[in-house]
Amino acid sequence: MLTPHQNQVLNLLWLSQARSWIRHQVPMLGSIIAGKPELQEGRMDGCIDIDPTTLRLPKNARTFALKVRGDSMRNAAILEGDIVIMEFREAKHGDIVAALIDGETTLKRFVVQNGVPYLRASNPKYPDLIPARELVIQGVLIALLRLSAR
Repeated sequence: MLTPHQNQVLNLLWLSQARSWIRHQVPMLGSIIAGKPELQEGRMDGCIDIDPTTLRLPKNARTFALKVRGDSMRNAAILEGDIVIMEFREAKHGDIVAALIDGETTLKRFVVQNGVPYLRASNPKYPDLIPARELVIQGVLIALLRLSAR
């Protein structure tokens, strides 16, 4: 049990932290399938407030959030219902990305082998996805949010 003095000190600390916290709003752009790619309309579902210093975001980071649907990334600890924070930037081999592959969107690992880029799931029941026409990286994973009550 906290003493009244400890309670007062904690309240002052929380107030000072709340004032110094720099708010960064990340737009929530719907959901993304972690499974077989699918056509998807982009939509804005509000914003998520985050602390950019906790995520080590550069000042001008262009970020967005998506709610995960499916289980193709479960071995990368990305589960159905998680929220992924993505950054618009160039992907490197091994990055987890939101990608548009032949007109359909999915969340997968970006792989480049012998100069050929493709997408790989983190669940063995899903095949590698090799683009027939195009592969456009829409964002690179920089953070994962998991709410305890689902």
